[in-house]
Amino acid sequence: MVQGDIEGQDYLFPSSQLALELYQDLNRPLVADDIVLNTPIVLYSRRLVTNALEKEGVVTIRDGVHYVNMQMLAEMIVNRTSWADIGIPQLYGNVLVDTTDPNASNSGNMFLGLLANSLNNNQVVNENTVNDILPKIKDIYQAIGFMQTTSSDMFKQFLRQGVGAYPIIAGYENQLLEFSKLQPDVYEQVRDQIVILYPEPTVWSSHVLIGLTDQSEVLIDALIDRKVQDIAWREHGFRTVVSGANNEAVFDTPGIATEVTQIMPMPDIDTMLLLMDAIK
Repeated sequence: MVQGDIEGQDYLFPSSQLALELYQDLNRPLVADDIVLNTPIVLYSRRLVTNALEKEGVVTIRDGVHYVNMQMLAEMIVNRTSWADIGIPQLYGNVLVDTTDPNASNSGNMFLGLLANSLNNNQVVNENTVNDILPKIKDIYQAIGFMQTTSSDMFKQFLRQGVGAYPIIAGYENQLLEFSKLQPDVYEQVRDQIVILYPEPTVWSSHVLIGLTDQSEVLIDALIDRKVQDIAWREHGFRTVVSGANNEAVFDTPGIATEVTQIMPMPDIDTMLLLMDAIK
């Protein structure tokens, strides 16, 4: 989006601050920018898997919320631990997290950065450390194989094809929250089986509006209006600055964290481009 043709456009609306960083590095026209929406990167799974990971100490439950130790999970993936090794012989192959294509989808891009950091002892990967991580990243993504290009397609496949096809996927927190509001009847059928896992640490996906003309400032003002921000949380699950945006009681969705506190930065754009290029 930020590298394409912007002729005749008033704004761009990518789902990542990295996109803004890349846009600025390209010295393209910029009138204004603002973070409008936020949602953390999470993992989605089912109880068969999360129960096994809890026994391994990878998943812990606090106040009804499932948390996943990303460093332990990353090590399990790198070591090619099989599902059978952790007591789920009915699942095929090794422990993996399915993700969208990091070169085509923001959620996949954010998970790539999070995974790289996790493989780097939970330290933010930079140009000095990325070469140590690249071989592991290549192996992991070769094992994943085909990747969806949008987070919505990935989430739909996760819901439809079940635990055998998609034991764990990476996505946005707001996907499940929005789904519970937009399709409550369908959600009720899977409500007790789907588990939302909060990586510790995780990263924020910040939806940034990049203003290209003066008119874009009108849109920014509208989107950060208190009423619009309240709708963004209550109907679509985006965490906003509005009071009550951490009130999980507005959703009939078990396991939502009241606050997401363990957040780490993404690698910078130059490091991310190296990671993305490695798995093309």
